[in-house]
Amino acid sequence: MALALALAVIALVSSSKAAPVALSQTRLHLRASEDLPQQVHLALGNADGTSMVVSWITNDAKSGIVEYGRSQSALTQQVGQLSDAERYSFQSAYGEHYTSGLIHHAKIENLEPATVYYYRCGCQTNGFSNVFSFTTPPRLGSKRMVMSIIGDLGQTANSSSTLDHIKSDTTSNITVLVGDLSYADSAQKTEPFHNCTQRRWDSWGELIEPVFANQPLMVLPGNHEIEQEGPSPATQEKFLAYQKRFRMPSKESGSSSGNLYYSFETGPVHFIMLNSYMDFTSDSDQYKWLAQDLKKVDRSVTPWLFVGMHAPWYNSNVHHHDEPEETDMRKAMEDLLFEYDVDAVFSGHVHAYERMYPVYKNKTNPEAPTYLNIGDGGNREGPAFGYFPQPSWSAYREPAFGHGRLEIFNETHTHWTWHKNLNSEPTVSDDVWLVKQSSLPNTPYNRGLMHLHTRSFDGFAPFESF
Repeated sequence: MALALALAVIALVSSSKAAPVALSQTRLHLRASEDLPQQVHLALGNADGTSMVVSWITNDAKSGIVEYGRSQSALTQQVGQLSDAERYSFQSAYGEHYTSGLIHHAKIENLEPATVYYYRCGCQTNGFSNVFSFTTPPRLGSKRMVMSIIGDLGQTANSSSTLDHIKSDTTSNITVLVGDLSYADSAQKTEPFHNCTQRRWDSWGELIEPVFANQPLMVLPGNHEIEQEGPSPATQEKFLAYQKRFRMPSKESGSSSGNLYYSFETGPVHFIMLNSYMDFTSDSDQYKWLAQDLKKVDRSVTPWLFVGMHAPWYNSNVHHHDEPEETDMRKAMEDLLFEYDVDAVFSGHVHAYERMYPVYKNKTNPEAPTYLNIGDGGNREGPAFGYFPQPSWSAYREPAFGHGRLEIFNETHTHWTWHKNLNSEPTVSDDVWLVKQSSLPNTPYNRGLMHLHTRSFDGFAPFESF
């Protein structure tokens, strides 16, 4: 009871910049006697979208299965866990020793595309979760799909607003989160109940379950997932919680990094997920893997090629400007992305939205990738106000919370909208068609995206919602 009260206090305490959402511990407390699954979430289980990984946590129940089927009343198929459920332990530099619940991962394979499935996870002895549902992505190589893109989510009232808006979009097949997930490491470390604590991973898992138990969430690591601070006996293993709590298709995409970098394909998209906070130089494993993954992309099957990373290579906000993870990684990898005609790069880290025109070597270039910074999911640190004078490559920028929606219509036309969290509604503030130059008449360019029917906002001028 004392632990439940402490957790509730942690969740309710507010900061000066963004009030954390009040996370109910009722479900966790009521489930304790039965040991029902908690923090259920999904991810694509392979590189081509025909498999789904179900992840969940129990207190002590070691066994687990997933029962599933195409009818809520007929869950006639089942799969077991990928491996034994396991815990991890974490020693904070600020005095807390934490041991996680048992983390389970199970993979459902050979799924039909664009099909609704129902499932529950758990076991007969200790009980099952609620029945959830998901819709599989469209068939690999199909022309149309919708995905949501967010960054720097956190667990505040603003985070809840973003999640509600994503949940309300029933057309979205998948969500990509470009780093900084729970912010378990970044509460004010000198204040009571604001200590850096792994328990915030558990409250975050409960927060996202209503959305991502019903839709796959693909994640990459940001700086707040490193979670290595201070000398021993503090935990020295970087990305420990992140690696244990998620199961991305790393091995399936030829990576040996766990969840640190990998790629996946879904519908008309090949999506590469990179790590800004490990070695990315030309002789690194990550660089070599990236070069091989780019070579494997078949643009006749997946004509859209996207890259995600946490630290942005282009950014005109005064916050997180020209950090080594940005400038050095760009220096190491920008030529590769340009050579292989990457369409767009999505980043977070800066807590504001910005869309760039195609840019290469710090200059606008119509044949270069388009860069979009989307680190405005709702983190506790608040929006990042303050900009340098707008560079020629910066198309639209605004310091507000929200999320992005990417609707791909065919092999040449994609509709991108940025939805600002204004009151209870996801107001569309940036709205642009991203069209492949090669499909347009009377253009000398064979690569890159033209930004059509676009809006503009410089981040400074008085602004009313469109």
